[in-house]
Amino acid sequence: MRRLLVPVCLVAFACSSEKGLGPVPPGSFAGIATGFRHTCALLADTTIGFCWGDNAVGQGGNGVMSTIDSNPMAVSGFRAFTQIDGGQGHTCGLVTGGAAYCWGISDDGALGNDTTTRSAVPVLVAGGLTFKQISTGFNSTCALTQAGTAYCWGANDFGQLGRDTTAAHTPVAVETNLTFTQITVGQYYACAIATSGEAYCWGVNTFGNLGTTDTTAHAGPRLVAGGLHYRAIAAASYQTCAITTLGAAYCWGAGQFGLLGNGSKDDHRTPTQVLGGHQYSTISVGVNHTCGLTVDLFLYCWGLNDNAQLAGTATETCILGPAVSAPCSTRPILSARGHVFRAVSAGGFHTCAIEVNGGAFCWGANDRGQVGNGQTGANVVPVTRVPDPPPLPPAS
Repeated sequence: MRRLLVPVCLVAFACSSEKGLGPVPPGSFAGIATGFRHTCALLADTTIGFCWGDNAVGQGGNGVMSTIDSNPMAVSGFRAFTQIDGGQGHTCGLVTGGAAYCWGISDDGALGNDTTTRSAVPVLVAGGLTFKQISTGFNSTCALTQAGTAYCWGANDFGQLGRDTTAAHTPVAVETNLTFTQITVGQYYACAIATSGEAYCWGVNTFGNLGTTDTTAHAGPRLVAGGLHYRAIAAASYQTCAITTLGAAYCWGAGQFGLLGNGSKDDHRTPTQVLGGHQYSTISVGVNHTCGLTVDLFLYCWGLNDNAQLAGTATETCILGPAVSAPCSTRPILSARGHVFRAVSAGGFHTCAIEVNGGAFCWGANDRGQVGNGQTGANVVPVTRVPDPPPLPPAS
């Protein structure tokens, strides 16, 4: 999103599981993050970033705009990233030491470098802050400092920056005394887990995606109803999902296409439990589907399956428009059979994951090369391995 286990790991990181997985082998991918129509990943031994897919506004970060890269291309600068996250048309990452860099579209200041100029290479986020986590959304970005203070920048049409202000082209603090352990940005809203374990959300709330029992937009953090405590949270278009401290998955907000995984297509203004009784370690929310990785390393997905983004058999039907329908699933279905993953990220209309041996796989829509198999167009293979990236040129 663009994308979790105790101890907490971010979607973009490779996480060691409760099964005792070893480290990712050198030369393979250590973490992966999907954007709307692009994907980025980090190499295990160098943490150099690679991106592929849509690069029309520079979200691939390789110095070129208005292209489609169907194979992994190195992000310019050869920086050692600790995390990377993809949004609608921009990408951000943290480097060793916690400095934040962003690239891509910045019409509303989502790159955080005090301009609205698009950039095809990473630019340093202004303000001199260092962060422990960063998350990108539709036209805004949020990050947490080491102390857990939340900062956001970009558009603020609906209060998605967590304060009543105009758009911000540099980081501004979310108006709250709370400190957070994790943050996630959806479309015009954001959510975070407080150090208490409770979830808070702010911004647009049209479908109840803030979980506050109403549909009113809020410019500052509001407590998610239900009294649950969480260890992970993820947002995308207008749905939010989180994992409780006991490993159960709950979702709230827009229910179309079965996005909430509770067996219905209805919206919910408060958290509703995902069916199946699985214990999850990772959850990732895409535009129209959601995927979760269990502590037993099984991948389950639910929601729309019009581009085979669920990588499983969806037996239900969802209406996309007049006389148009597509397969979907309102409850979790086993995905990518035969593969064992350590990380997963759900994107716009595609999904990517990293196997336990560090190999990256993607499936779903491939109109912009976001699957990374060197081609564009329909991805007829349900699960496609992303080729190993080419050797890096020597640093100048």
